[in-house]
Amino acid sequence: PKALLAILLPTLAQAHGNMLKPYTWFDIGGNIGISPGLQCKGVYPVGVGGSQQGACMWFNNDTSIPGPPTIKQNSPLRTYYDTINGYDVFQKMPWRAPGSAKIFSPCGIAGGNPHGCPAGSAGQHECPGGGFSNGPDARHYSFDRIVVSEWKAGDVVEAAWGIIANHGGGYSYRLCKVPPGGRSEVTEECFQKMPLEFYGDEQYVQYGEGGQRFAFKANRTRNGTFPKGSQWTKNPIAPCKGIMGGFGDLKPGCPGGTQFPPPAPGLAGFGELSSAPGYPTFYFSIIDKLKVPKLEPGDYVLSFRWDCEQTTQVWTACSSIRINA
Repeated sequence: PKALLAILLPTLAQAHGNMLKPYTWFDIGGNIGISPGLQCKGVYPVGVGGSQQGACMWFNNDTSIPGPPTIKQNSPLRTYYDTINGYDVFQKMPWRAPGSAKIFSPCGIAGGNPHGCPAGSAGQHECPGGGFSNGPDARHYSFDRIVVSEWKAGDVVEAAWGIIANHGGGYSYRLCKVPPGGRSEVTEECFQKMPLEFYGDEQYVQYGEGGQRFAFKANRTRNGTFPKGSQWTKNPIAPCKGIMGGFGDLKPGCPGGTQFPPPAPGLAGFGELSSAPGYPTFYFSIIDKLKVPKLEPGDYVLSFRWDCEQTTQVWTACSSIRINA
């Protein structure tokens, strides 16, 4: 079963998600935000052959949980329920023990494979299982016109992310105070010390800035998460039935059914089709409210971490935040 999964899933690994609000480092001048269908349209990074890969190509590839799953096989937090001959092929995927899978960067690696593929190989080339090799770490990349978002200590704010390929799983938002050496010195360990709390039991999808917004009940958890007690939210968009999640379907909308009941009409599917890879079928952003801790004023970095269940991948993105009193 593991060998079969390895054969099937690499075709899905050229697909992605991205934090959209607050404006990330990938969103030059904040020109994209939650614009419908533009969730991956930041101009970074440049990939193999000079191609523009977009904002959704900053991630961590080929990672898995170090121990047994804390999200059990029949948990309502699951997002991919398929088995192969009764074998739970997704039991070692990052979402199955949220936050425990090791990552290379809390802000993303261009192409997801910083040590080459295979490890130790030189040069930039496409990698089995997704992405490309030897791309830069977002923490050390010189981005143009980074927008600094202003938050007030103790306030409630909104954050949003978007999907162009629905790998299921779930996500968390975390803060780290900018070290004296600047944003290049933020670490995953620093973010793990300050996971943010979600505010309320609802989350939303919204179709563009000022567009229609729909609310539904969120599925959140603190059980079996890392750091212990940190709060994570299940990706609410239901993939299609089958190990491919709908990527190979002839049309969007899961004509063969979904992995779990969608929280609202239209909130199901993979997000792109194999017949037109890279062209989104989702035109909404997923929005949550967050509690801003009562921190000392200053400059911080917000890290979004999406632990996938369909693939051995973790998507991360960062935003610059100034917290005021």
